Amino acid sequence: MHMLQKKLALFLPLLLCISCSNGQSTAKQDAEAEGFVKKINQQHQFKVHGCAINYNGTDLYMSSGVEPWLKALGKNYRKVESVDPINRINIYIYDDIGVRLVERIADEKIASFGFRLERPAHDIRKETDAEIEEELKKPDTEQVRTIFKDAIEVDGVLVGAYPMHDEIRNKFRAETRVSYNYTADCNDNQQGESFGVELSTSFNDPEVIDYMYFYNYFDIISDEEKERQRKEFCEGPDRDDPIIGGGCENYPLKK
Repeated sequence: MHMLQKKLALFLPLLLCISCSNGQSTAKQDAEAEGFVKKINQQHQFKVHGCAINYNGTDLYMSSGVEPWLKALGKNYRKVESVDPINRINIYIYDDIGVRLVERIADEKIASFGFRLERPAHDIRKETDAEIEEELKKPDTEQVRTIFKDAIEVDGVLVGAYPMHDEIRNKFRAETRVSYNYTADCNDNQQGESFGVELSTSFNDPEVIDYMYFYNYFDIISDEEKERQRKEFCEGPDRDDPIIGGGCENYPLKK
């Protein structure tokens, strides 16, 4: 989806001192001070182990089609057809759970599976609360209407709308100031394929996770767009460049 975004400033020096004295991370102290209680969603349990996503006892794979997912998640979804920057997509939205599944129409492959998390109260937002509410009232909105409660488990670590902490920072790699990624690789005998887990966070202090989703490692450019770009390049003056050229035999140079 899929999506950037969410103050214990007075207490930070104290927390740093506590961390120095007893070895606990300041992020964990922040989480405790803010009243966050980390627990897995008992009604909708998602646990990533290897390249499988176990939902309430059923292993699902990002490399499968959508049918096993729809069977496991249930029939209570809205289906919206839309267009992302490259592809036409089907979006299966489970408002009662707080998740959405995105399928590329052209090849019927899963593109992403996202969780709508609660956003920090003082986060920097582009939309006002009123604008968000208006969008969610639309019958064909592509947004999830409810918030996914509590957490999911990623390789033994609980991840939800909590302040960032050492467990996550040690497992996920930082991509930007507010974006972290983890690659879920297959264990022995698993039939799926590796996929990515991305977290986005607020600019708050503490930095709070406000969105997470699973995604497949597809090329971000469609085959059609690749072909168009190749044709455009081969018709230009750099087609014979020994480094960036090649593969232009079927494209005449424009005069």
